[in-house]
Amino acid sequence: MQLTPQQIKQYHEDGYTVVRGLIPTSATSAVRSRLMELLDGKHTWPTRHFQIFDPVKYKSPSGSYIPMGVQNPADQEDVFKTMAHHANLQGAMSQLLGGPVKLFTDQALIKNKTVDGQSFYHQDSYYWHLKPELGCNCWIALDKVGQNASALALLPGSHKSWTLTPHEQYFDEPSQHTATNGQAYKRFRIPTDQIDFSKEVLVPMEPGDAAFFNNFTWHRAEPNRSGEHICAYAIAYQRE
Repeated sequence: MQLTPQQIKQYHEDGYTVVRGLIPTSATSAVRSRLMELLDGKHTWPTRHFQIFDPVKYKSPSGSYIPMGVQNPADQEDVFKTMAHHANLQGAMSQLLGGPVKLFTDQALIKNKTVDGQSFYHQDSYYWHLKPELGCNCWIALDKVGQNASALALLPGSHKSWTLTPHEQYFDEPSQHTATNGQAYKRFRIPTDQIDFSKEVLVPMEPGDAAFFNNFTWHRAEPNRSGEHICAYAIAYQRE
């Protein structure tokens, strides 16, 4: 995978770039199919891997909890490991980060068709504590995404100060819970009054397209009002 000079320049200047067709359809289809099986409770994975909806209010047809996020799936099965270590992904990361890279973390996302939850603007390094310029996240679409259909939105240039903006804690609606104990937990977001939404860029994508963004870049995701489950795979790398 050879990025263009324009893509590398955009990544450094705007804090993100989009690569169309990074991952072949065969790989994205395999990951999505397995996520649908996990959604139906077809697994024997440890509960620590799952972020779920309130287990009291929401249950799958099998009576199990309903996952909305799957942490470190590449640790569990080869179908995820294959994508998390895909040569195209590693090659692009090495060019953007300027040297040898290694996997930092990965998370699969299941945007449920019955719950239109959205994420708010935040910086990944507020969670990850990676130093400036050393981390990059790749958000890979497994379904078509767009406005009101789980697309990413980013604020170009928001990484340039190399500082973490103070975040506030909040409960999602509906709230996210850990599968380990069923308890709700708070996440972090940049206060809305600090955001100029007129400058944001919404990124529609097809399956296999990927948005690479710096770990200091402000970003969020649209709600899912498409009437269908929408899946994505977020894979983060760091410099060796």
